[in-house]
Amino acid sequence: MKTPSRILCVDADNFFASCEELLSPALRTRPLIVAGGRRNDGIVLSANCRAKASGVKSGLAVFAARRLSAGLVVCPARPEVYRQISARLFAVLNRFSPLVLQASVDEGFLDLSAEADGAARWRELSAAVSGEVGLQLSGGLANSRWLAKLATDAAKPGFLEVGAGTEKEFLAVRNVRELSGIGENHARALAALGAVTFGDVARLPSMLLRQRFGIFGQKLWLFANGGWSEKLLAEVRTRTLISRQKTFSFDVRDYRRVLQFGTVELKTLLAQLRREQLAPRELGVTVRFADFSEVSAKHRFRVAQERDEIIFAMFAAKFAECVAGQTKFVRQLRLSLWNLSPMAAQQTFWE
Repeated sequence: MKTPSRILCVDADNFFASCEELLSPALRTRPLIVAGGRRNDGIVLSANCRAKASGVKSGLAVFAARRLSAGLVVCPARPEVYRQISARLFAVLNRFSPLVLQASVDEGFLDLSAEADGAARWRELSAAVSGEVGLQLSGGLANSRWLAKLATDAAKPGFLEVGAGTEKEFLAVRNVRELSGIGENHARALAALGAVTFGDVARLPSMLLRQRFGIFGQKLWLFANGGWSEKLLAEVRTRTLISRQKTFSFDVRDYRRVLQFGTVELKTLLAQLRREQLAPRELGVTVRFADFSEVSAKHRFRVAQERDEIIFAMFAAKFAECVAGQTKFVRQLRLSLWNLSPMAAQQTFWE
């Protein structure tokens, strides 16, 4: 008899805001957001519970958030710091399952099919993350990633298990837009068929959905009827591109400073490629100016290039091409390395 699939989705609550609270515990008593934008005046990327209680939510303009929440603390986003905390989170998660798939910096899926009591395992896991990392998690346990994700969203903040045999009942009243694979176009097409909830989808003929949406339609019908189960499988992906971009806090006139910054960013990219034992064949540079005009330059090496000094020299040459004859201030710099190949064995050994 096959072991039934039990997949746990875990999602760190208010992740960016929670990271800022970890770094500055005094902020836990205040409404807080992490903001995007050049001067933290863009949109809300994450909000803590106190800010959410005032109506602040992700995607809201920062100026509107300030109106809703008196004394709001606005923190600039610090992606590198958040990635470090994410690494600590997943280091703990990996102790609780033989297979953990990271979906994003704050979300992942664990295979708990071998566990006699998945809910008990969740309690152990969430307590460990809270004690060792300082993050609070929400979770959903079900027979597929699709359903586990829906259960997690329904549980926030908290935990929800969709028991075997109750999948169709759980889904019946849920809107199809809650499923991440259904975008606006799919939702409109389903609504034209009279399907707004998964219960509506379950009542449609399966062949109609197959004809309208192909394999996806057939899977959707099975899912709505509680018949979609899947194993959690390791995803093996080969990186084909690595890139970084920086929007400066203030427009920069000194091109030498931009070049120096780009050199530091390029060093970070190459260090990551060396860890992954990859070498780039192509390099690209894009400079965006204060008036939002852009100039790009790229270079293709004869072979995948493993010598850092050659890559740095070519970056400097291509950057010079981008700014040649320019007098405008620089707003943003983008770097890309692609057409990646495994490094030669000799180079790997000596490094």
